[in-house]
Amino acid sequence: MEKAKVFNKKVHMCRKEKYMESYLQYGEEKIFEAGTVIYKAGDPNENKPIFFITAGLIKIEITLAGGAKFPLYLQPDSIFGLVEPLVECNRLTSAFAMEPSILYSWDLENFELASGVSWELALTSITGLTRLLRILNAEFGEKIGLIKR
Repeated sequence: MEKAKVFNKKVHMCRKEKYMESYLQYGEEKIFEAGTVIYKAGDPNENKPIFFITAGLIKIEITLAGGAKFPLYLQPDSIFGLVEPLVECNRLTSAFAMEPSILYSWDLENFELASGVSWELALTSITGLTRLLRILNAEFGEKIGLIKR
């Protein structure tokens, strides 16, 4: 019961703070409890949601060819789920709420509208994708022959 009160207080605070940026009006707020599976690798990408974290901690799990899993932890002001809608494929990763989390989600059309009117959202998207590529390159570049040390 105590956790629920703390989480509800966080929800209230987030709604009053900077997270109510204008581009969020095109999205839909979603609240996930700790341990919730947001989506799994291979899931169909029917409504193509793209997510923005306003509160909480999300784990993105990347499954490698040999079956090994590589975790990536995302905090508020991060975007995830962007690649699959753009390339029109099933989910390539899995996403889990590690703690109570508040997300905004858009379908591809509304995400394009929101990022078209907000340079902040466009910058956050580019920064998020760049961060993911840097992490993947640092972790696997040498193993697959892209980097020589």
